[in-house]
Amino acid sequence: MTDRPASTGQPATWLDRRLSALLPGLSLRLRDLIGFLVVIVLVQAAFWAFYASPLWPKPATPDLDRIAFTETTLARLPKPTAVAAAQARYQPVELPHTECCEPVYLALKLRFDLAAVPAEGLGLAAYQQVDNFVVQVNGSTISSRGEMTFPHQTFEGQRPLVERIPAGLLKVGSNELLFITVRQGMPYSDLVAPILGPWASVAQWAEVRMWRTVDYRQLSGLTTAIIGLFALMLAFRAPENRFALWLALLGGAWTAYVLYGLVLDPPFGGLMRLWLFFVVNALTAISLAGLIDAWTERPWPRFQLVLIGVFLAFVSFCAVWLWTRPMPGGYDAPALAWVWLSVALGVAVVVRLIWHFATTPEPRRLEAALLAICATCVVMDAIGEHFGLTPGGFLLDSTPLLLLALVAAFLQRNFTLFRSAVSLNALLADRLAVREAELETAHARERELVRSQAHDDERRRIMRDMHDGLGSQLMSMLLAARRGKAEPAAVAEGLQAVIDEMRLMIDSMDSVGESLASALTTFEDRVRPRIEEAGFVLVWSSLVETRLPDYPPRVVLQVFRILQEAVTNALKHSGGNRIEIVVAPGAEDDTVRLTVSDNGRGLAARGPSGHGLRNMQSRAALVGATVEIQDAGTGTHVVLILRLPRKDP
Repeated sequence: MTDRPASTGQPATWLDRRLSALLPGLSLRLRDLIGFLVVIVLVQAAFWAFYASPLWPKPATPDLDRIAFTETTLARLPKPTAVAAAQARYQPVELPHTECCEPVYLALKLRFDLAAVPAEGLGLAAYQQVDNFVVQVNGSTISSRGEMTFPHQTFEGQRPLVERIPAGLLKVGSNELLFITVRQGMPYSDLVAPILGPWASVAQWAEVRMWRTVDYRQLSGLTTAIIGLFALMLAFRAPENRFALWLALLGGAWTAYVLYGLVLDPPFGGLMRLWLFFVVNALTAISLAGLIDAWTERPWPRFQLVLIGVFLAFVSFCAVWLWTRPMPGGYDAPALAWVWLSVALGVAVVVRLIWHFATTPEPRRLEAALLAICATCVVMDAIGEHFGLTPGGFLLDSTPLLLLALVAAFLQRNFTLFRSAVSLNALLADRLAVREAELETAHARERELVRSQAHDDERRRIMRDMHDGLGSQLMSMLLAARRGKAEPAAVAEGLQAVIDEMRLMIDSMDSVGESLASALTTFEDRVRPRIEEAGFVLVWSSLVETRLPDYPPRVVLQVFRILQEAVTNALKHSGGNRIEIVVAPGAEDDTVRLTVSDNGRGLAARGPSGHGLRNMQSRAALVGATVEIQDAGTGTHVVLILRLPRKDP
């Protein structure tokens, strides 16, 4: 097996060949599914091995020489000030501690002992799950960022604090570390013990920690923003833009996820920020599911519309619940709904991928495996947030790597197709040249066939004209001669009729291929002497101001013959002495009107109509025209209404 079937159009990979050799009895679809599962396992193993390896920087908290706290107490404050904290009544508390449920100011006091004051001071690393906090050491403020009074507080508490406590603020013996916090919106204030130790070790630990929580977040947001903009531009140029739109939405959702932890002074209060937390996280999971469905190129019917509806329903539910229900229920119900929504969407993504590979030949296994990792991170973050089974942060950590890998796989696949297209172009050019030669030969055969058919039609027409015209005239003269009634005047009239018929046939054959304008000019030049020799006056009028359009030769030929038939009938049967031919625009915009009139005794006085009138009707029908025979009483009008040729769009 050296090539995949034509249904995929892709060369066989090493994995395809191995699976074909190991599992020869399985169908191609089943081998594709097994191959997809193998790639998912390998890519997942590689990703999580890298994530857990020393190559992925992590702060080594157990290695720190931490200073223990001898006493931890907590008090509620009426105001977030040092005076209120000094006057408060403190109660012992064990850390970590969660305080619930209304908006609250807290003071967390921690005591620690020093046998000696280090010359370089101490290092403090703190992260409290509160909106904002102020830090004091022995009554002196060492950190105060943003606003502390709700509802105008900022969210500086979402960023880790790393501060150096100068030696001048410390003393031998008991020291006091005070946190004054504010929390509004989120019902839970989660307080944990800060890290306190020698400045050098704390600074080294904090460098890695700050890189992951600040610098890496900024890099992630920039990366996903660029990818989202790239996908948005692609969406306006791609014929099938749903994949690009979902990719742009996913990049925007992840960028918003990053900005949520970096923009710490938004122009709105705690409940709005809490609602945006649910919106951004739900949008990430929803857009990932939509991206997968569009990526398959065989989306489930209405699945993407259902995703949009679920998202709108979820964010509406969160808004109503947060602003109408008391805490902590106002937060707990949306949080639980978000967890199960994330888990359901993550599972749906994996099931969607497995279904796709089980039902469709698909060579894009690497891209699918990377998208499956994204789904796994969504589920693990949701579980970790609610149940505490995982530390969380997987989605944020993996975002730029996975999206870059996904875009790289997409570009590599299309670049491979581009390189293949270059080689295919040469092959297609050769085949095109051969095909053009074949088409030219076929076209020549077609022209010859049309020419032969035209000759056959012309031959049959001449035979019919000879039979109906010359034959009938000569036969009449022959019968008259046999009966002894061949008077010179009758013979002369019969011979003149034969000559007229012969001229008619010759003029018809000479006019094949001429345009309508030239055919009418030729017709006037040839018919005028004949009419005048017969004792008639010819009046020719052209009321068409613009140039007559060109018609195909077959149409011109039939028009020429109809006019000749009309003139011949007028000469033979009208009994008048004047013939008028008028070329004028038709009553409708897309028609030309050709009229042959005489001043004879009219159609009714001529007796039964002969072959001439029927021939004109049949010839007009062949070219989509109409012939009207009008009896004016003092003459006959033959009106040919010819439609203008249609122009190609």
